Amino acid sequence: MKTPMGLRDQAKSDIVRHVRTMFNDTARGEQPVARSDDALFAPSSMIWRVHGDVASMMVGGVSALLLQMLHPAVLAGVWDHSNFRTDMLGRLRRTARFIAVTTYGRRTDAEAAMDRVRSVHRHVSGVLPDGMTYRADDPAL
Repeated sequence: MKTPMGLRDQAKSDIVRHVRTMFNDTARGEQPVARSDDALFAPSSMIWRVHGDVASMMVGGVSALLLQMLHPAVLAGVWDHSNFRTDMLGRLRRTARFIAVTTYGRRTDAEAAMDRVRSVHRHVSGVLPDGMTYRADDPAL
C-alpha cells in the first residue's frame, strides 16, 4: 500500500505528464522542449525552478493573463488580433511553448522564438474606444 506521500507524488507525476502532453501539439509533431545547457538561463536559475513547477505555472500563468487584461490596450490587442476565441487550446499551447523554449531551450531557438513574437507584435496596432492608439510593440505595454 502506498503512503500518503507516495500517493501525492504519483498524483503529481500523473498531472505533470498530462499537462505536458496537453501543451504539445503531438498531431503536428511537437515534443516537450528538451532542457539545454545552452539555454538563456542556467539550470540552477530561479526561472527554471519556477517554470518547472506545474502548479506555480498554472496559478501564476492564469493570474498573469488576468492581470494583463486589466490594461485596455493589451485587452484590445488580444481581442482584436488574436485567434484565442476560435482556437483557445492552440493559443495556450503556443504561449506555453514560447515559455518553455525561452526558459529551457537552446539559446538560438529561444532567440528565434522571441524574434517571431516581436515580428507578430510589429503588425498589431489599433485604436481604443476613447481614441487612444496602441501598438503591441510599445515598450510601455
